[in-house]
Amino acid sequence: MEGFDWRSRSLGVERDGAVQAVGLVTARDTVDGLMARTEVAAREEGDRLALLRWGLGLGRAAGARFGQVWRPAGRGQGMADLGLEPVRPFWRMDRPHLEDLPAPRLPEGYQLAVGPPWRVAAETYNRAFEEHWRHSPLALEPPPEAPRTRGLQLLAVTAAGRPAAVVLCEVEERDPAVDPRAQPVGVVSVVGTVPEHRRQGLGAALTVEGLRRLREHGAASASLYVDGLNPTRASDLYRRLDFEVAFAYEVYEACW
Repeated sequence: MEGFDWRSRSLGVERDGAVQAVGLVTARDTVDGLMARTEVAAREEGDRLALLRWGLGLGRAAGARFGQVWRPAGRGQGMADLGLEPVRPFWRMDRPHLEDLPAPRLPEGYQLAVGPPWRVAAETYNRAFEEHWRHSPLALEPPPEAPRTRGLQLLAVTAAGRPAAVVLCEVEERDPAVDPRAQPVGVVSVVGTVPEHRRQGLGAALTVEGLRRLREHGAASASLYVDGLNPTRASDLYRRLDFEVAFAYEVYEACW
């Protein structure tokens, strides 16, 4: 949220001196055009729907091609009235501990590269996901946290040194009073394989290596997020690595 324009992109509802709801609108470029996503936390459903309507209107006025709202699965009441349709299930998958990890074995002809230059990692990510739904290319300039997580940025490269797959990880610590996961949590934020190198086990090998390194960095459990309709069936891979769906979202969209 660094540099986020809170004054123009957020709105709150107060009654009797207490905050009842807050909403904010983020935007990002995708291969399909500018996407505006509205997030709302509210005590009452009427306030939630009012702020969602505000956020969708703001995104449209700002030139977004489509607006997006994520809701917990089964809690999409009122979305149709806002012109939103369900388009995608999205899951958070958890591994409750980082013990008993299988050995990370890269296929023959590939080797591990740890802490590659951010530009190389970003280019590999963009190639791996360029055909995926609502792909949002990574910037080639490193984000502020890149040096801190350099040891958790992994590539599989060919014998000629060409990138074939990428895994990006980070360690997050949440308040255990509100987050039941074992803390800190190791987040596998990206698993991507360049199309011509798929179906060889690169994603599995790099994910296991990422989990091992997250454990070395102090993580007690692991989580990742996956598109429930991912054409590569990535969730099958994660289940084989003892991840299970812990939280299900439904993604709603309005196109303009």
